[in-house]
Amino acid sequence: MSDELIGGRYRVIDCLRTTGFCETYVAEDTHLPGDPPPRCVVKKLQPQSNEDFVLETARRLFDSEAKVLYKLNDHRQIPRLLAHLEVNEEFYLVQEYIEGKDLSQTEIVPDNRWEESRVRDFLIEVLEILAFVHQNNVIHRDIKPSNLIRRTADGKIFLIDFGAVKEITNMTLTEGQGNVLTVAIGTPGYMASEQQRGDPRFNSDIYALGVTAIQAITGFHPDQLPRDRDTGEIRWRDRAPECSEELARILDKMVRNDFLQRYKNANEALEDLKPKVLPPPGIDKIPVATPAKSSGSKRLLLFIVLPLTFGLLFLAPKVWRALQALKYYNEGNALIEANEYEQAISSFEKAVRNRGDFAQAWTNKGYAQGKLGKHLEKFSSCDRATKVAPDFVEAWNCKGLARSDLHQYERALQEYNQALAVDPNYYRGWLNKGEVLLKLGYPREAIDATRQVLRLKPDYFFAWTQMCQILYELEQYQDAKANCEESKNLNDKYPPTLTLLEKVEEKLKQ
Repeated sequence: MSDELIGGRYRVIDCLRTTGFCETYVAEDTHLPGDPPPRCVVKKLQPQSNEDFVLETARRLFDSEAKVLYKLNDHRQIPRLLAHLEVNEEFYLVQEYIEGKDLSQTEIVPDNRWEESRVRDFLIEVLEILAFVHQNNVIHRDIKPSNLIRRTADGKIFLIDFGAVKEITNMTLTEGQGNVLTVAIGTPGYMASEQQRGDPRFNSDIYALGVTAIQAITGFHPDQLPRDRDTGEIRWRDRAPECSEELARILDKMVRNDFLQRYKNANEALEDLKPKVLPPPGIDKIPVATPAKSSGSKRLLLFIVLPLTFGLLFLAPKVWRALQALKYYNEGNALIEANEYEQAISSFEKAVRNRGDFAQAWTNKGYAQGKLGKHLEKFSSCDRATKVAPDFVEAWNCKGLARSDLHQYERALQEYNQALAVDPNYYRGWLNKGEVLLKLGYPREAIDATRQVLRLKPDYFFAWTQMCQILYELEQYQDAKANCEESKNLNDKYPPTLTLLEKVEEKLKQ
């Protein structure tokens, strides 16, 4: 690595990961004694634009989020924030280095099922960390196996990678406007529905942790677990038949689709998980005297209780409509899974009648319309989704797919670019951009876009097949074959891959 010191202090010795506009390094702190000097983790953040407004906003967000992370320094299982600095319009966070491996590397891996006692201990340990995080008014927003490191020295779990850096690195200016888009931070599969709508809550972290625990006890990735057609809830119990009813009930409550039905906070979940301590036999409860009512009670009723009651009566219809919208949305998703698209459209229409700004319902309605070949209607629904939620990446992608279905490839490319402006790590957007670039006659650019998919999601067999298709059209048959075979290794039952591979092999025989 280069001998150049970051901020005149930190020497990079290895690159841990590169994602979008964030690079994470292991570095040595040359200002501290030691041979070699103590290690730390340095995250380099760089906004996508050099516009003065973007840089100034990034600087403000960076400083405020660094203060938030500093508040968490008191917990022994959260890496301490050591420094934050700006060098040449690039932002750096310096954090404590934890020697160990994240859980996605060796522990929560496919087909490795944890015993129930191990899952309980894991949940209790992480919930205790989350309780501290939430007490400091911080929502992590990206709980998943790769953000949980088990320290080699003592086996303790550390919670890493808070959402602050993502919020800065995903900044971009909207076209023709001077405001900054924010994105729904998180990882598909682990992200609760309200968080996908850009409305994360403390128990959104509870949802993500519950999904992680279900992955551990079943051995299946969240994307591989179906949802109940009638309720929209994750169906996982048949994959973990030895799980007790008590733990299954706790996990189900952690991952409820409706956040109102979930545990409200980490302490509430901990109370159900920890063994109950009963008083010794023979010790009765000490009676508590009930104070006599005073005249102050009447004043309390008059000035607090009655206004509160009227307020609740005013809000009740709104809450009811929101719950109804969520119910019909889940119903629509279940109908899509059953390939009943007309009925799904009807359910999504009921959802948006109850809540007009429900971007996900508009988008999924468009998806169902597209399945029926109603491409203009699909575009209209997805366009409505982008208007009510301009930072909802799936809506822009849906518009692009509708444009592509209508053979408006140049316009489709614009929609995909808008999706990637919202979230540069949205791999489906890169995949669809690559496909439309190939249709427009830009195979080299299509290769670059598809490589972005494989950088973000190396096991995405669709991307390997798409790369095979591009190379086939460039008559690079040997390379095309290698990509098709990689796709086949990941999924040997996808007909387009098998058909394309046959075509490639025929060319190689000629």
